[in-house]
Amino acid sequence: MKQMRRSLIALAASGALAAPMLAHAAGDVAAGKEKYASCAACHGADGGGQGGAFPKLTGLTADETVQKLTAYREGDQEYLKSVGLGSRYGTMAPNAANLSDEEIANLAAFIAEEFGGAAAGGDTAPADQGSGKQAVPEGIAEADIARGEALYSSCAICHGQEGEGGHLFAAPALKGMTASQAASLLKVYRKGTEMGPNSYAMIPQAVHLTDADIYNLAAYVATIGEDQVIEQE
Repeated sequence: MKQMRRSLIALAASGALAAPMLAHAAGDVAAGKEKYASCAACHGADGGGQGGAFPKLTGLTADETVQKLTAYREGDQEYLKSVGLGSRYGTMAPNAANLSDEEIANLAAFIAEEFGGAAAGGDTAPADQGSGKQAVPEGIAEADIARGEALYSSCAICHGQEGEGGHLFAAPALKGMTASQAASLLKVYRKGTEMGPNSYAMIPQAVHLTDADIYNLAAYVATIGEDQVIEQE
């Protein structure tokens, strides 16, 4: 009994009992990269969070990523609130619910390798320090906004005429969304990938959209957001 007590004291002193058990096994970066494909729709291929619309992943260590993903999977909302992610639970929990420890470790390894270590303590990398304008993909730059507005009429039933959201199924607001973000999300839903609680409503709507439809819709959605303007020649 004394030996067990000494062991527990040693563990506590080392910090091993101070945090939830994490998947410390080294992850597979290549497998994590493949798994990250669906994450990129929201967090961006560069981990930048689509200009701030979603949390940035830059600067995260593998352990930090494991802890956050595990908290989403296990429903640890108290921890998530403590790190400023409480409002993201409803979106992320469905995506993390079926992740295995191995998949979490792989994602964490990729995120740390690709985006992490930018600053001590896991600080996020600075935002784009260029002109401040977000690059617009070619398909969106050439989009037909009028056609996008016509297509949006069916979206407005749930998301609202002005993109204010909440009309049906607690649909999220679209006002302020960038064209690139809207296009990325629509493409994910078109693949049939479940992403958040509204997937059951969005996937059937997106599955028959062509690339042109998506770009037209995305371009229009950007025009109903504040300070979002698509320049066309």
